[in-house]
Amino acid sequence: MRLDLCEAAIKEKKDEMIKLGMTKGLQNEETIYCSQELDKLLNEYNRLLADNNQSKPINHHDDFYSLFRDHILRILSLPYRYFLI
Repeated sequence: MRLDLCEAAIKEKKDEMIKLGMTKGLQNEETIYCSQELDKLLNEYNRLLADNNQSKPINHHDDFYSLFRDHILRILSLPYRYFLI
């Protein structure tokens, strides 16, 4: 897979995962599977970069997906009582 095609696939998979997460929930089987597919694409992208020596790998802390995931994980780690009103 070429880098530009991989980047486009990553963008599409991110959008799909975010949509699934927002509609079906983060612990839904489809959302988790989509997240795993995105991980595979990111790994492939980083492998292509390393093979081609074109650039450094994606900085996951600058990546929107990682920021979104970290934020959601912080929310999910809150005790249940914070969600009761």
